[in-house]
Amino acid sequence: MARKYQVEGTRTFLIWSIGLLLLGLWCVKDGWFPAESVVAKHPPATDASFYLFNKSLAVISFVASAVCAYIHVVVK
Repeated sequence: MARKYQVEGTRTFLIWSIGLLLLGLWCVKDGWFPAESVVAKHPPATDASFYLFNKSLAVISFVASAVCAYIHVVVK
């Protein structure tokens, strides 16, 4: 006899997905299209790790956001 479980879904993964998407968008703006004041503080030639970190974090955030969105849709 098969058992049927009633599992309540939450919006936790949806919230994380949206939060990581916003973080990724901010990192894209800050890593690829920095403001003039940021470029003045951190010239690309001398502090390249600042921009590389933002670019890497953007990619990781987008992947994590997609995973959380997928879990939210599948698990519900």
